[in-house]
Amino acid sequence: MIGIRIKTSRKLRKRSQAWLADEIGVNQSAVSHWEKGLTEPTTENLSRIAQVLRVSYDWLSTGRGEPELSYVPVQLEATEPQLSSEQKELLELYRSLTKSRREALLLFLQAFATK
Repeated sequence: MIGIRIKTSRKLRKRSQAWLADEIGVNQSAVSHWEKGLTEPTTENLSRIAQVLRVSYDWLSTGRGEPELSYVPVQLEATEPQLSSEQKELLELYRSLTKSRREALLLFLQAFATK
């Protein structure tokens, strides 16, 4: 069932229904209905869900194949600076925000930095 796969993938990434809804541009009740099996997402929304949850579209839609996308980490150049613990914390906090809050924070920081 698609709803169970959506819910499982979302919970494994420790994300809320509200976060997922914000990321794909729907309301939270739509995500709730999908996860309960009351409705199914459109093909476009299913594609977005797969993208933001980093799972295979085929697995999400059919249950066949591998759930996880194959991930090949990007190698950083030796000249790339390592992040400090403060920078890492800021990045983790930023990543935990919803899409709309990330956008608002970015606008704030851009305005703050130019003053």
